[in-house]
Amino acid sequence: MTKVKLISHNDLDGVSPALLARLAFGDENLDYDTVGIGRINDTVLHFIEEDNDGQDLYITDISVNDEVAAKLDELVKNGQKVTLIDHHISALPLSEKYDWVHVIPEDKNGTKTAATSLFYTYLLENKMLERTKMLDEYVELVRLFDTWDWFHEKNEKAKRLNHLYYLISHEEFKDTVHETLQASYTGASQSFEFTEKHAILLEAEEKRIEKYIYDKQKQMMQAEVEIAEQKYKVGIVFADTYQSELGNALCLEHEEIDFSVMVDMGRKKLGFRAVKDKINLAEIVGHIGGGGHPKASGCKLTSETFKLFVTDHLFQPDEKSE
Repeated sequence: MTKVKLISHNDLDGVSPALLARLAFGDENLDYDTVGIGRINDTVLHFIEEDNDGQDLYITDISVNDEVAAKLDELVKNGQKVTLIDHHISALPLSEKYDWVHVIPEDKNGTKTAATSLFYTYLLENKMLERTKMLDEYVELVRLFDTWDWFHEKNEKAKRLNHLYYLISHEEFKDTVHETLQASYTGASQSFEFTEKHAILLEAEEKRIEKYIYDKQKQMMQAEVEIAEQKYKVGIVFADTYQSELGNALCLEHEEIDFSVMVDMGRKKLGFRAVKDKINLAEIVGHIGGGGHPKASGCKLTSETFKLFVTDHLFQPDEKSE
């Protein structure tokens, strides 16, 4: 079998294609890396420039810049297989330029996609992987969380799966889930379940999250910001963990804000969450150098964004030193 290289994002929706690839191609034929957005271009360039022996390359849940895409296209023209599968609308321009780039934010029924669901469909359609009920369930859990559809469908299992990904080591997560999914081919249970050990950890984690959200809600600043000549009322809080849960809770608790902003000083990132139908964060955050999904996006913390969301609002004009 041809050797396969997979490069993907390093969140739940990024690592799950790697788990599917392990099932489809086998560990002996697969080499994979999961990386952050800041490392993707260098990682792909390293693959291109080293002796990759004509490996089939898959890139999932993350895109590359125009320069790297042009280099990948040269590989394709020379007969090497390259496939990029993404669901972020920010990657659409690449899909319009190259046939090997497939970007599908929504399926034909209007359902929001995830990289995991798109890659799963790709593997099934190309007869590289056999469908099981457990795989169907796992892929849907990942899709539900990544698109935030879990909230509307009240699927707590999807939320717990993402919690587990960050609660235990990534190696333990990948090995445990791979073993569970692989067992679905042996006639074992066709329902994806957490181990007893992980269920106990998740219960304790959910209590910590509840307290964290309660404390952070009291720290939120409300402010008006202007982005691309449009004014928004936002809730701003410093937070380096549980951003999805916190951001969503802030929007639900404070209906007057258009979206919430989580400032992560350590990682120098901003996280954005929204629940209102009229708010498209992917578009809004795109104006300040970020991107993502309509209800969940992010960008780098720069001097400009720090001023926009922090220093312009942290100290009010009427505050005086004591």
